Amino acid sequence: MSKQLYDQIARILRRGELANQYYQTESLIWNIDPDHTAHQEMRNTLEEIYQIRIPLTIVSMMKAIDLPGIHNLILYKVMHPELQTSKLAYGVTPTIYHMEEYKQLWLTQLETNEKPELIHYINDLRGFVLQFENLLSDLEESVTL
Repeated sequence: MSKQLYDQIARILRRGELANQYYQTESLIWNIDPDHTAHQEMRNTLEEIYQIRIPLTIVSMMKAIDLPGIHNLILYKVMHPELQTSKLAYGVTPTIYHMEEYKQLWLTQLETNEKPELIHYINDLRGFVLQFENLLSDLEESVTL
């Protein structure tokens, strides 16, 4: 079960990272669109999902797994959209590297100390990544119309 959860988390994060790489590509039509303001709201939402909501969910997920040494991870501060308070977050790419580097530790912790809320956080993570991907499609369509 722990291997399945680990693979599921890694796969979701990788999808988010690939979608973000696609979004950042300079050759895409929305990046060369002269009227950036027409799509600024979508851009802001994409940024919020990738830089705030997914990273905050990652931290919650790691706490649910209760990874040893989690306090040693390099975190950065983000402003929580609803609470308007500063929170610590851990980015998508560093998490993927961390998971790979400490894979055995993740698997052990998932096996021995899996809290029920973990599935909730995984579902949140999947939802945010899907929302990110859908917004990318919407942005692409709105620019090409």
